[in-house]
Amino acid sequence: MKVILSGLHGDACETAIIESFAPYFHIRHVEMIREGSPDSPWAVLHIADSYERAWEACNTLRGVFHRGKRLHMYIPLHQPDIYHEFEPHQRVDIR
Repeated sequence: MKVILSGLHGDACETAIIESFAPYFHIRHVEMIREGSPDSPWAVLHIADSYERAWEACNTLRGVFHRGKRLHMYIPLHQPDIYHEFEPHQRVDIR
């Protein structure tokens, strides 16, 4: 599963992001996106968590500031093979 993180500083690196967000996500790896605005890169976090856990972590981190810039977290809607903690009878899948 992927989570997009923005609001970073230009000196942000993959290692620092993994260490900082380890309490919230099980991160497989981080892909930095520096094209466009090198002073405000984005990071794509590839995580090994369920959709529900990712949603909870993103809500926990909503409004957090890092070195004067507000961090933004976004879960892309269309992702293949999203793992859910809930059984099929416990959730509503609208297709």
